[in-house]
Amino acid sequence: MIALISILLVLASILLIVVVFVQNPKGGGLSSDFGAAQQLGGVQRTNDFIEKATWVLAGFILVGSILMTSIMKPEKPKVQQGKEQPGGQQGAGGPQGGTAPGQQGGTPQ
Repeated sequence: MIALISILLVLASILLIVVVFVQNPKGGGLSSDFGAAQQLGGVQRTNDFIEKATWVLAGFILVGSILMTSIMKPEKPKVQQGKEQPGGQQGAGGPQGGTAPGQQGGTPQ
């Protein structure tokens, strides 16, 4: 299930990139290439389709990401009680006192 959602999200992201590249920030975009189609109203239909495709793809990516996050739950670490953990509080050094490995005791000069 997670793999399917991941693949769909990647495809939607690629399509969204293509749709955004087709648009022109100044309003021309793909529709400006259809010079004769302006008389037939094809430009407005193209702009509407591209704008709707942008919003639908962005919404799909948003919902798919939230869905995938809710499906993927992190596994809780299993803590076994009654067993001593390695490197417990048996060694000397650290905050209790003593010297760190490789250092000599004494007073600083």
